[in-house]
Amino acid sequence: MRLTVTVTSSTARTALVDLEVMSSTGRSFQRVWDRQSFAAGTARTFTADWTVPTTEPIGVHTVKVGIFGAGWTGLSHWNDTAASFSVATASPTTSTTLRPASTTVRPTTTTVAPTTTVRPTTTTVAPTTTTVRPTTTTVAPAGRFATLPPGSALPSGAACATRVRPVAEVRPVNATYNATKGTKANTLYPRVDGQFTGTTDEVLQWAACKWGIDEDIVRAQIALESWWSMLVVGDNGESFGLGQVRVPYHASAFVDDNAKRSSAYNVDYTYERFRSCYEGNETWLNTVERGATYAAGDLWGCLGVWFSGRWHTPAADGYIARVQDYLNQRIWTTPGFLAG
Repeated sequence: MRLTVTVTSSTARTALVDLEVMSSTGRSFQRVWDRQSFAAGTARTFTADWTVPTTEPIGVHTVKVGIFGAGWTGLSHWNDTAASFSVATASPTTSTTLRPASTTVRPTTTTVAPTTTVRPTTTTVAPTTTTVRPTTTTVAPAGRFATLPPGSALPSGAACATRVRPVAEVRPVNATYNATKGTKANTLYPRVDGQFTGTTDEVLQWAACKWGIDEDIVRAQIALESWWSMLVVGDNGESFGLGQVRVPYHASAFVDDNAKRSSAYNVDYTYERFRSCYEGNETWLNTVERGATYAAGDLWGCLGVWFSGRWHTPAADGYIARVQDYLNQRIWTTPGFLAG
């Protein structure tokens, strides 16, 4: 499948172009072109070829396009619905075909100060029809934890504990914290109990399963927050552990010092807060400063809230971009990360 993005800048500028394809379970494909030079008023076209996996979730897929400063420094423009198409399941005698639901992108015009941003006046993504021939269609690779749509029934912590795949420890400093369960359910969010022990990666898998978020997004975000270390204390002594849970805003997580003592409790709480946002429960976000209207189902927006407490503000979107960068690198597999 070929995806084409056309970007025009109103000023001479160097920028990053981000193209993403999102399915019901999360991001299926991403291509990034960093440090691209734009001449004022001259369109540039970027093309990415995507081989659709045989395990790709069926249903509607949405194409999103973002323009950032070079190196993910600041969001200049975001088109959340650049195009859409559907993936259908093959019958025994037919093939699975990607049928573009819309090949016409709603062009947008963004007015931004010439010295700080890129103004893409037209963003065009034109998916072409591609045929793949899977033998089976699954939501995600076997055993892997993917993002569950809003309204999904979430598995219990006990069920998730049986589904976690064994992974060796990469952060021995977490040994005591990883072996410690929460002492009691959270006073505000009773489903948060931290009832799991295992290696650091196993703890992250467990939280991803319990709260229905893609396990690699969990790995990337926790790498950004703490480099996977329960010893990290941030925000001038206010934030603790793997998810950097912050005391002034999340006091219930610190009853019996649970978020400080237990790795499982720390991330259990972190992703309960994500899930509540993802389900559309945090309507207060539309009463404060925001860069867009808050609504359910925006996974990246909810990750940004964890950092900034606001919806798609520049600070939130900058944080999102950094998590995405770690995800693209699979930072948790790199030598520098594994060295601690």
